[in-house]
Amino acid sequence: MKYLKCLLETLEKQEELHHKDIYNYVIPSSWNTYGYKSAHVLKSKEIIVNPYSFYNYTLHSMFEKNEDQSEKLKDKNENWLKNTSIYAMNIRAHSAWDHDRDEHVSQNNLYHMHDNGTFLKSMILLPFLKRMGINTILLSSVAKLGKTSTHHKYPVKEAVYDFQSVDENLADSLVDMNAKEQCATFVEACHYMGMRVIFEYCPGKLARENVYITKHPEWFYWIQKDYLKDYHAPECSALPKNVIPHTYALKDFYQNEDVKSHIAQFRKYPKTDSFSTLKEIEDAYDITVAPFIVDQINANIPCDDDTTLFRLYEKPSSHIPKHISTEIPYMSEDTIRNDLHPGKQPIQELWDMICENITWMKDNFHIDGIFLQKPYLLSEKLQKQICKAAKRNHKDFVMIVEENTIENCSFWIEKGFDAISGNSGYESSDIWNRSFQMFAYRLKQNPCPVFAAGEYTDARRICCMDGGKKLSVLLHVMSHFLPNAIPFMLNGAECMETQPLQLSEYGDSKYLYTVSKDDPRYLKQAYLDSYAFDYRNSDLNALASILEPAEKLRQKYVWNCTPDHCIPVWFSSPKDEALGFTYIKDDSALMVVANTNIHNVISLQIHTENLFTELPFSLNDVHQILSTEDPYVHDVSFDTFRNIPLEFQPGEVKFLLFQGKIEKN
Repeated sequence: MKYLKCLLETLEKQEELHHKDIYNYVIPSSWNTYGYKSAHVLKSKEIIVNPYSFYNYTLHSMFEKNEDQSEKLKDKNENWLKNTSIYAMNIRAHSAWDHDRDEHVSQNNLYHMHDNGTFLKSMILLPFLKRMGINTILLSSVAKLGKTSTHHKYPVKEAVYDFQSVDENLADSLVDMNAKEQCATFVEACHYMGMRVIFEYCPGKLARENVYITKHPEWFYWIQKDYLKDYHAPECSALPKNVIPHTYALKDFYQNEDVKSHIAQFRKYPKTDSFSTLKEIEDAYDITVAPFIVDQINANIPCDDDTTLFRLYEKPSSHIPKHISTEIPYMSEDTIRNDLHPGKQPIQELWDMICENITWMKDNFHIDGIFLQKPYLLSEKLQKQICKAAKRNHKDFVMIVEENTIENCSFWIEKGFDAISGNSGYESSDIWNRSFQMFAYRLKQNPCPVFAAGEYTDARRICCMDGGKKLSVLLHVMSHFLPNAIPFMLNGAECMETQPLQLSEYGDSKYLYTVSKDDPRYLKQAYLDSYAFDYRNSDLNALASILEPAEKLRQKYVWNCTPDHCIPVWFSSPKDEALGFTYIKDDSALMVVANTNIHNVISLQIHTENLFTELPFSLNDVHQILSTEDPYVHDVSFDTFRNIPLEFQPGEVKFLLFQGKIEKN
């Protein structure tokens, strides 16, 4: 805890220096978790504070009133991932606020302080996340990013300038600690609160303007600079739209004139050791690093001018036709898919660097795991090497992989990974077509844990869909009670955000128009633009108020639950708009049932014949102990067929407690 101690000492000194200074520095009232009193309350649900005094008071209060739980995390429990509840956090957006009220979220405001989020400001929000049951933080965009030509304020989060760096813009100017030290402090603060930390890592994709191009130009693909204005993913008229570049499609692909013309624009890598920027290389040689292109043929998606791809092999795959020259490395839809078409002769120094990055993260920040993104950019051999390097000397270090197809779980387990992301963030919110039910009921027998999410970073938000806030509560609460699932919450979910974080090119652009034109966030995306989440939202506590008691039940009944002690709930018909599971623990059982109709009141007949054959105890009584719509405890009665008839409000989740006595033999 050396960094955390240093931070607190620094804040104390800074408060002494600035305690008489006058500031018009505002924060949301909801950030004042520990009752800082020297504040002026505004009608806007904000308070004016002395920032040095406020952060010093809040962080000291936070660590004094919470027991140090870091030692508990050191237990070598290799199965801890199954008991996690993950919150995906982009620091820059998470704790952003217009502190000087100039209607801009800037990196250097009126007081030369950060309006954008910082490690320091995000620390004070950890107690609120913990209240919601969050015990693991997934950090994205920690490394310095490289911006080339995007029309947004920031490049995409995969546009990394240097993997072994920390973005200086995330370091708060209130304390005299650099970005790397403040990042390490944030991780220590999470551990103190009993929360683990996982870093996102996308080693296949990075910024075109990066630290490696001058040292290792052979790691990249280069094109004629003049071609940049017309650069595009080559198209093939003989193939349909959105074709994955499997071998069977490539015969037609390489016969196409647009493909041949595209390949002809690539150049040999230059000597770059005397240069320091991409522009200097462009001016000297009239060539540039090739931008990243989508991996699907005829996808009709613009290239990402800010990012590029590592060239992992000296020679490409042998599937390329003989009439195509491979003397000069080129990027096309098939050559970027190293998982489908691994090349020959790995560039070993590059592979070693990709693996060593994880060792650097572990050594410098003592993180607990990695979320590997876009694994299709890496060959299977490299995927395995990354996983092996990550777990070396740390068997409890977890590896999660971005994989949308649940059927591929077994393949990732064989490679050494512990969990996959799955596709729930794209499909589970479609409750009208029973996607959520189908996702939930298939999890019990899944070979590894899967994210249970209603939204992902590159998708639309739950709250902009039909049902909005009610749907958000339903999905987030039920995600905690699905077997073999990892509850997954995105930045801003607690604020009931409707604007997407970083909408994919495949996403419907209508989701960019979810707020009114007079809203400062109109057409903006939190992970690409200057953006502050709505911490003044009147529904800010809607999720926390139900997840706080629900998480206690989850810890008792769902944590470490074996498949044999999880029983799906039966209803009168498979067409019933409902979903539920029962978890058995000694002489009691918890049944969690949801009405997935978020518009109408419905009556359900909960069938218990399968339940009573599994209960290891004789039943004494049943009570409704918790609900998303009803704060009171109720007796629960059976009908003459020993089924449970209950009425549910729209989108309501009910928690029923079965209690009994284990009969002695």
